[in-house]
Amino acid sequence: MMLDDKQNQLLQMGILLSTGTLVVSCAIAVTGVFGINIHIPLYDSPAGVFWRATGGIVGGSVALYLAALLCYKRSGILQ
Repeated sequence: MMLDDKQNQLLQMGILLSTGTLVVSCAIAVTGVFGINIHIPLYDSPAGVFWRATGGIVGGSVALYLAALLCYKRSGILQ
């Protein structure tokens, strides 16, 4: 019985890490769009707009991760 419990814990940790990796990859994709060598209006804006965009990306990633965890807990995937 102890091995089953440890295996379940490892599977749940794998789900958490995979979800975290997916969320970070989405944030990297959004950041990559800003790194393309094309002209966008955000480049001409004051520095405060950059920090708001960065905060939005980070906040959105955290919110997406927490929403995924809530969904996993409600569906019974995580305990």
